[in-house]
Amino acid sequence: MNHALALSAALVCVVAPAHAQLIRPDTATATSEFSTSYLAVNMINGSGLPPDFTPDTPHATYVAGNHWTTRANQTIGQSATFGFTQPKRLGGFYMWNHRSNGVAANPHYAVTRFDLVFRDASNTIITTLTNIPALANIATAQTFPFNTVENVSSVQFIVRATANNNSSQYTGLAEVAFAECIVAGSSPAPSLSICRGETTVLDVTATGTGPFSYQWQFADENAPGGWADLEDGEHPTLQVTFSGADSSSLTVVAETQDGTGGAGTILVRCVIANECSDTASQPSQLNICACLECPADFNEDGGIDGSDVDAFFAAWELGVCDADVNADGGVDGSDVDAFFAAWEAGGCE
Repeated sequence: MNHALALSAALVCVVAPAHAQLIRPDTATATSEFSTSYLAVNMINGSGLPPDFTPDTPHATYVAGNHWTTRANQTIGQSATFGFTQPKRLGGFYMWNHRSNGVAANPHYAVTRFDLVFRDASNTIITTLTNIPALANIATAQTFPFNTVENVSSVQFIVRATANNNSSQYTGLAEVAFAECIVAGSSPAPSLSICRGETTVLDVTATGTGPFSYQWQFADENAPGGWADLEDGEHPTLQVTFSGADSSSLTVVAETQDGTGGAGTILVRCVIANECSDTASQPSQLNICACLECPADFNEDGGIDGSDVDAFFAAWELGVCDADVNADGGVDGSDVDAFFAAWEAGGCE
């Protein structure tokens, strides 16, 4: 079965702790080779790299014997195929791009978009990843995680674009390797403010080898490690309702089914796991705001008196969103003016 998947630019580079043990291909062939000094085998033999190289190791500049380079005017659509003597389980691709800049007469050889075609021992296509973006002029490896692919006997790398708007006469690569699993990571969900009764959604985007599992948590000083798992449904202490606690998108309704809702701050995060790791996203602050229709009655007791002043300044000094009386997105002196204007008027229109 042939599946197509476009990877986003966010998947291009993964930080150093996410690097897994390198899986090196056993063979390499190409549809085009400039000469015997620029063969496909140069991409899998470590030429241009020290013996103990990692994805963070810079590759040497382009010289004879340490790069694969195509023949003149053979770039887009040319490919290299990497073979494995024993079928592999793969979840990531490491690529050291062509390092011709500043050396060659027409130096823009680097691949900036490519496909990966995975085949089994019978040469049947298992999965195809298409239009993967890459960066030019990068000395270290770029890391491309993907969902786990089983029983891979070969991977075909197909050039779809090169640097400088495909103007180069040549293309190629410096070195490649693969990984079985690349550690899970995530982008943080944004911090948000919503009014009681409103609904919002917090999203995280996972990186690393998929598939992933998700578990949202909230800060709880009484829980082990200070975080407790969220469950779908009402949360009586927080006075909010959650759904999607085990997905990449957490829906938050700032009230319970009986219509009550709290005001305050909730810290949440998402733990993202794959087969080789679990990683917590950076905490996101969710501000549940009263968004009062009549800020003069700040404590909502039905009367306007000195207790409302006390309640307002308690919120204002903490900088919580309830004190954003003028609803301009900040808590500052203008909110004091807006509150007292309403309070001195004895109510709200």
